[in-house]
This record gives sequence, structure tokens and C-alpha cells, in this order.
Amino acid sequence: MGDSPNRRVKTTDTLFEIIATLQSMDGASLAELANELEFAKSTIHSHLATLESNEYVVRNDNVYELSLKFLEHGMFVKNNRPIARVGNPILEDLADETGEVAWLIVEEHGKAVYLDKAMGEKAVQTHARVGGRAQLHHLATGKLILAYLPDERVEEIIARHGLPELTPNTITDPDELKAELEQIRADGIAINDKETVNGLRAIAAPVLGDDTIYGGISISGPANRLTIDRCHNEIEPLLLEATNELELKLQYPPN
Repeated sequence: MGDSPNRRVKTTDTLFEIIATLQSMDGASLAELANELEFAKSTIHSHLATLESNEYVVRNDNVYELSLKFLEHGMFVKNNRPIARVGNPILEDLADETGEVAWLIVEEHGKAVYLDKAMGEKAVQTHARVGGRAQLHHLATGKLILAYLPDERVEEIIARHGLPELTPNTITDPDELKAELEQIRADGIAINDKETVNGLRAIAAPVLGDDTIYGGISISGPANRLTIDRCHNEIEPLLLEATNELELKLQYPPN
């Protein structure tokens, strides 16, 4: 009898929880981790010793921090994605043309992953960061991705991650979200109208392949500068040009 695909290894779950907690705490001592987690101090110490011996954590004055070895893995995964390899110059051009921040976002495990970004001269830094993850339903690119996924996959993502409210503008009703996804498919673009952060607006266009969506590119900025009119009249044509170029480069990769 084969193993169940949903079988979990408790010690591995514990290890990853320690890693995630070290990241969220920006480093911690053994005592601080023991206070934060529901594991015996001896268990945490054993995992930390294993991580340290394999060079995944460093210890400074009894404070454990994640090591740069994670960067090696992260850069490998990012650069292994064709969309990331060819997308950066396109993002840079968009950021220069708009003066705002341009993002390249893909989906993994039902969440948005910020794969790359470029900053224009007026760009505003927010909570988002390269490598970070977010729920799909409140992002312009996230809604785009949902719009082009099969209905059963959308249902699965909603069931798994829910539709939590981030601002009063966040869509939290499944039927309302599905209606918006239908409109997005018709329009070919999506707008995040202060649904993630009050005062922030974004517009996104999809990067499409044969029967699939690779991800999307978005431009975001302060809502008083990135008005709805500017989104449609100025930013939308630039986004569609950029995504079309990226689609062609993915279909016909440079030598």
C-alpha cells in the first residue's frame, strides 16, 4: 500500500514552524522561541542545532537568525522561472514610464507570490516585498489570476484561504467576487481599488499562454495620483503592451 499524498511528518512541520517563527521575529534566542512556540525547549534546541550544523541558521550572542543559505535556494527558484528571467527589463521600462512601482506576480498554493519589482522615481514602498505572499482576492493581479483559473480551482482557493477583509473595500462575498472575475475576463484588466491598503490603487494585466495564465504585471501607487481615469487612459495601454511583449518572449525565448 502506498503512502497517502496527505500524510504529514510531525517533526518536519515543527522544523518549518521554527524557521517561519525565526523569520517573523527577525531572529530570536532559544528562550524567546520557547515562549513563542508550544514545543519543549529541548525539541527547539535540537532543531536549531540541526539547522546550524547544516548552515541554515547562524548564532550571534545566543540569538539565532536565518542564514544566507536560504537566499541561494530562493534565487535558484526565482531564476528557474522563465517569466522571471525575461520579465525584469519589461518591469524596469514600465516603472520608468509611469514613475510608479511595477510588480510581477504569480500564483503558488493558492496565493500570490511577488516574484519581481521595479521602482519608478515616484514609487511608494508598501508592505509588499519580493518573495512575499498574499491572498489573491484583494490584489489586482490576484483577481486576474483567479479570473483565468478554472472555476473548481477558484472554489478550492476560496475554501482553503477564505476572503478576509483588509479594508472596507475588500471583496469578502464569494458571489460578488465571482461577478467581478467575470467582468475582469471581459475587460482583460483588473483594478485593486483600495482593497489591500487604504489610499493605494493598482491596475494589472495578465500574462497568458495556451489555456493558462503565467501571472500578471501590475502598477500600483497612491490613489490620489493613480486615479481611475489615469489607470485606464495612461497605464492600461502600457500594461497591455508590456504583457504582450512578455507573452511573446515566453513563447519565443531569446537564444
